[in-house]
Amino acid sequence: MKRIKTFIFAMMALTTVALTFQSCLDDDDNYLCIDTDTSYGVVTLKPTAIGNHEWFIQLSDSSIVTCSNIKKFPYDNKKEYRAYIYFKFDSEPSLAAAINSITVTRIDTILTMQLAPNLESVEANNKAYGNDPVEIVKSPLETLAEDGYMNIRFRTNWTQGSQHHVNLVRVADEDGLATFQFYHDANGIISGIPGDGMVSFYLDLEKDIDRTPRDIKIKWKSFSGDKSQTFKYIPRNE
Repeated sequence: MKRIKTFIFAMMALTTVALTFQSCLDDDDNYLCIDTDTSYGVVTLKPTAIGNHEWFIQLSDSSIVTCSNIKKFPYDNKKEYRAYIYFKFDSEPSLAAAINSITVTRIDTILTMQLAPNLESVEANNKAYGNDPVEIVKSPLETLAEDGYMNIRFRTNWTQGSQHHVNLVRVADEDGLATFQFYHDANGIISGIPGDGMVSFYLDLEKDIDRTPRDIKIKWKSFSGDKSQTFKYIPRNE
């Protein structure tokens, strides 16, 4: 493997790397972009539960692969990570194969978080998690619900050395949908240069052995007022 790189949350004003991911999208497989040379996608890195350092990669809600060139889970702690990966299939992908094999050339981990607790009131949530404006970027490859996670690519103003905190809270259901509020705390600095960050939250929703697709709702305070959007979500079955 050429490189393993941690995706840093102290974000720069992002005008290059992540923006290029939006140029190659497929309506049927939003998680993955494939060309004749190198493929990339947003995936889940999963260590096995038996603790023998083996691991696998969840490419989508329904597709998993193994990594042929990195035999041991590449991180010390045994938790899941969402990540961008660059890779090549070791052979022509086969639907008949239970698990395909890939060679990974680069991993950029995404900040992977649990939900924050819903406090006793909206005011308490705002005080604890911030109420600063933020935009959620409509990137079909990146901003989506997949494999039990909600990935959010967000945009706000950054200054040199500024620290931003984001959280996702499950609030009261709306329109019969599981509903979440995305919070942003700019630590008092809301001016600067527009730039992007990326975060993935484990939604901790009920498992469903039938994996029946459903919608969830994400709400946030944008620079132009309160907004919301629904996303398709396929529950985990374990």
